[in-house]
Amino acid sequence: MSNETMALAIIFAFVIGTTIVGMIPGMNKKMSLEEWAVGGRSFGRWLNWFILAGEIYTAFAFLGGSGWAYARGGPTFYILGYGALAYIVGYYVLPAISPIGRKHGLMTQPDLVEHMYDSKWLGVLTAVVGVAFLLPYLQLQLTGLGLIIETCSYGLIPRVPAMLIAFTMVAAFVYLSGLKGVASTAVIKDVVMIVAVVFFGLWLPIHFFGSVGGMFEALDAAKPGFLALPGGTKTLDVSWAMSTLVLTSLGFYMWPHFSANSFSAKNPDVLRHNAIYLPLYQICLIFPMLIGFTALLVLTPALKVPDMAFMTIVQKVFPGWALGLVGGAGALACMIPAADLILSTSMLFTRNVYGRTIGQGSSHETQAKLAKALVLILTAVALALAIYAPSMLVNLLLTGYSGVTQFFPMIVLGLFWKRATKIGAYSGLIVGEFLVFYLVLNKLDPFAIAGLHLNAGFVALVCNFIVFTVVSLVTSTPATIDRKAKALG
Repeated sequence: MSNETMALAIIFAFVIGTTIVGMIPGMNKKMSLEEWAVGGRSFGRWLNWFILAGEIYTAFAFLGGSGWAYARGGPTFYILGYGALAYIVGYYVLPAISPIGRKHGLMTQPDLVEHMYDSKWLGVLTAVVGVAFLLPYLQLQLTGLGLIIETCSYGLIPRVPAMLIAFTMVAAFVYLSGLKGVASTAVIKDVVMIVAVVFFGLWLPIHFFGSVGGMFEALDAAKPGFLALPGGTKTLDVSWAMSTLVLTSLGFYMWPHFSANSFSAKNPDVLRHNAIYLPLYQICLIFPMLIGFTALLVLTPALKVPDMAFMTIVQKVFPGWALGLVGGAGALACMIPAADLILSTSMLFTRNVYGRTIGQGSSHETQAKLAKALVLILTAVALALAIYAPSMLVNLLLTGYSGVTQFFPMIVLGLFWKRATKIGAYSGLIVGEFLVFYLVLNKLDPFAIAGLHLNAGFVALVCNFIVFTVVSLVTSTPATIDRKAKALG
């Protein structure tokens, strides 16, 4: 059997097998909207752990982590820090969200915002902004999947057919099984991913340089200063790293799909437990970096696309079966997060845009049918954009993390500060999102000021905080404070 055939057979075994596992929960019973969207709020520690952890190892961690190490060097290490810091935020925020969702039947992030501020239109605005940033994140998974299968098939299967096949399967199990299907497949994905990145992350530097330390010594000798800040860049210095760590750690749980994942926990202790042990998962993020550093020293000529460092070095060093294992793990790293994104996006649109406007008063059954239909439609839209107009979403993708982090003052201060008001939330969110788009689209990221290079999203978040706080202080009244206390009670 040729290397190409072997690699493809293994990849499709992973993809098809995982799809079948994902479809099983929905084949056994007819699900209500609550069961489909938030797993019936019944997930225990392990299932909830895997679904939360599943959002860490996406196409970005698999391809982007090694690609950043290959191209940028030292700035890549921020990836190790932001998740660990984010879990401190999650330890306090997620257990506060979960019981409110259970008590008031909330299923989405805009549901929570609408409930806290008693504002239907603030919920609609949150949903629209959330969809705008989730779609490019979904496209990232699609593009990553196409690149992986194209490389692993040695060019036999172009990226477009690969994306069509894999995401048709993703749509099928999300349609049938909802969040339970995503959680079931996340277990498989995480186990396969950990085995793959740990093995190759240790084997490659040891094979070429005798040890991991030997690889770092060789890299420092070949490229002095590459492993420090700003590494292979001119502006990603210490101020950029610090501001990016603050931004990404605060924004980690502001992605809309994390709210639904939090509502799936059977009690707040599940979320506290996972916030304590999830940082262990961050250790696994170092292995793609080791692969990227090794690839920089070993691969010649230099890669035109740094994100392909992981796949390319495995393709050149190992036989087809090994490439198939990496490709299968990488394909799952794209498919499973994409499934969660598709589910969340369909719920935001159905429940918080349609359900609050032209579909006001529609039943849960109607919303469930529409949400499932939207799974198929959104998958088709994302595929079409990824294939025919990828450049349309590039700028939105660049603003993604910065954009969703602007939810942080509105949600977190809304949970813990009774003087937070609806007008303050509108004002802070609009100012924050405007600054994100302005700075990023005008190529002012990082934002240079007083000799510092600050992450544009961090600058926007600081302004957002100030506006939110000042406006809330001015507009809060005893009546708004009393209403918020009742909403959070």
